[in-house]
Amino acid sequence: MHIVISGQGTIWPDPLPKAHPAPSAPAFTAAGFDGQALLGRKTAQYNHRSAQLAMAACGQALNDAGWQVNQDNRERIGVTLGTAAGSITGMAEFGMDTFTQPRPQMVAAAKTSHCVLSAPAGATAIAYGLRGANATVAAGPASGLAVLRHAMIMLRAQHSDAMLAAASEEYTPPTSWVAQAARGPQVQGEGAAALLLESSHRARAAGRTAHAVLAAVDVRAVAGFGAGQFTHALTRTLARAGVSAPEVAAVAFRHTGVAAVDEAQRGQLAHALPKAAHISDEERMGDCYSAHALLQLARLLDQARLPAVIVAADPDGLLAIAVLTGCAPVSRTPHAAHRTGRDRAR
Repeated sequence: MHIVISGQGTIWPDPLPKAHPAPSAPAFTAAGFDGQALLGRKTAQYNHRSAQLAMAACGQALNDAGWQVNQDNRERIGVTLGTAAGSITGMAEFGMDTFTQPRPQMVAAAKTSHCVLSAPAGATAIAYGLRGANATVAAGPASGLAVLRHAMIMLRAQHSDAMLAAASEEYTPPTSWVAQAARGPQVQGEGAAALLLESSHRARAAGRTAHAVLAAVDVRAVAGFGAGQFTHALTRTLARAGVSAPEVAAVAFRHTGVAAVDEAQRGQLAHALPKAAHISDEERMGDCYSAHALLQLARLLDQARLPAVIVAADPDGLLAIAVLTGCAPVSRTPHAAHRTGRDRAR
């Protein structure tokens, strides 16, 4: 079964970083994002920024694919959402309320469920009426690629007919403090990306345009990043995808902030893919951490730089690699439900 990307949604950070009051640091933020305007006041009221970003991106992906959710298909459309730790802001604010709000209630009971790790995935399913497989993948900077792997498993096991695979990263004072303490001095970013994945057969039958083939995804724990770990993982994943190294047009990766890991990553990728354009993207979107890899993938799709490789390494011992390839265009049938967002934009 070939898994294709038939819908895409993104919330991009602004192209220049903005200063924030201390102890927060400068960051690439999606300053124009208005969750209440996009999702409605009731939905935005109880969902923190990370969930709102993910929900908005997923809505765009559904629209871009031309999916009309109804009683006939809602049971077969699932959501898998990647995150580092859920909404750190939500947890921090909820914790502070237990000290600062008057007794006996102290905290808003309705906000309790929205502080847990899996809340954004559930909120997304509720917002769009999706009742398929629903999961949260917490894999740090590899989260964006790990959700692709999970979505592929759900589709190939026929647990779902389509999967929304998304990741989001918010920027607020609490997330800034955690990032500075745990990840060093990188300029932070925020944003979200979502992809609608389905089988090539189903997309073709419905007349939906496939933007690319998700040819292979590899996510695994590693003992370290020396001794050719990047090279071995890349060679293995390219072989599964049926792509040779000279064919790769671009390879995207994130700097981890750990010198030894970044040096190994840079050197091994340069050796394995000498003809590919090497892209890190921090200069135009900062470090979007859990959403970084999926945002990079979305940019490569927009630029049609295929075949492409996206690499996400966690210095704590996790390495993820995804390979995208192009696909023959699918002609839309006269009975297709409606045009995609991209078609309308033209």
